[in-house]
Amino acid sequence: MTESFQLFQRAGSSKWWVRFSIKGQGQIRKSLDTTDQNEAHQRARKAFYEASYRAENGLTATVVKFATVAEEFIAKIEREVKRGERNVAQGQKAPAIIRRYFVGYFGDRPVDGITDRDVSAYIEWRKDYWTTGPGKDIAFIPYMRAGRQIRRPVTKREVPSLSRQRNESVLLRQLLRFAAKQGYIKQAAMPEIEVTKAPDVPRPSFTANEFGKLTETSLARISETSNDRVRRDRAILHAYMMIAAFTGCRPTEMKGLNWGDVLGYRDGREKPFAERDIRVRVRGKGKFRTFIPLEAALPSFDLLWTFAKNALGREPIDSDPVFVTTQGKRLDSVKRSLSELLSACDLLTDHRGVRRTSYSFRHFYISQQLMAGVDIFILAQNTGTSSDMIHRFYADVKLELMKDHLRPEWQKLHATV
Repeated sequence: MTESFQLFQRAGSSKWWVRFSIKGQGQIRKSLDTTDQNEAHQRARKAFYEASYRAENGLTATVVKFATVAEEFIAKIEREVKRGERNVAQGQKAPAIIRRYFVGYFGDRPVDGITDRDVSAYIEWRKDYWTTGPGKDIAFIPYMRAGRQIRRPVTKREVPSLSRQRNESVLLRQLLRFAAKQGYIKQAAMPEIEVTKAPDVPRPSFTANEFGKLTETSLARISETSNDRVRRDRAILHAYMMIAAFTGCRPTEMKGLNWGDVLGYRDGREKPFAERDIRVRVRGKGKFRTFIPLEAALPSFDLLWTFAKNALGREPIDSDPVFVTTQGKRLDSVKRSLSELLSACDLLTDHRGVRRTSYSFRHFYISQQLMAGVDIFILAQNTGTSSDMIHRFYADVKLELMKDHLRPEWQKLHATV
């Protein structure tokens, strides 16, 4: 009887190998890890029938390690980023998550051998990674920047937030789906990955009175100092707040804003204020959009134009940043100066004790627009979010809009003097 496989030994080695062909998958060679020919024959037969069974069931003939699939998936992500099918931030973060956590746990085990139980154990391992797990002894995290490897210190050792857990679970599920499409595992045998849903918590914002107090304090702090550098920094912070509050821009969008993105600004500089009109083009979350700001943002752009002109020694060109340092470089952050101002106003946290950030101005803008009766769908388009997100996170504002309906006429019949 002719076997469907062949035994052979490589030159210089006494160990036996097997080779055979599977239709549609080419020739397969595998070490049998034995010098005994009879034992090698039995192992070869087993390897051939296992490979044939896998192929007949729509899988690759050979078992693939999780780490191998992970690298193939990372390569796919990188290709998608280059083609613009996936945002750059994902292309930067996903490989590190996959290699540190997914490969760190599943490693070289067969990808088709991962079960629901394994995934549940991984999730617990991941939660403890930085507190009692492998990460507790890691002092620095290396990463690449501009072709050079640098490192940053580990500053937080805590359980990942529900939002982070959710994002990583989605990424793991994408990886396993990729494995199924490649024929490494069967779709029906994919382990179930439960995606934890973070509770919808209203974002920290400002009331109209609080924003008024913040504005007044900010202007007073600009006037009270005699230090030119401090006055300039405080004026830039004030302009930052006004633009954020009257446009709804995300902090990342503000940071990347160039003068060429303030459409119509340059042409309208010499016109009367009432005749000026601008649009703002921003980049954030891997997307682009152009939106309509409130007119109240315009004076702050004028102030920033003057600061940029002084810092650069010329009029800004389209590629120059809107927010600049005295050296003409892009302003990195207003976090520290904003915290100082919020503390001075006793507005560092909201009524729940949740700390306010530069993101709070975006929430203020959305809240005020809702209370002014702006249509949710149009507002969602202008702010680069979805109407569903607004419904979920601004329920308290919607309740305020319904105040007249919640105080019907019948109450007057029972009101006491």
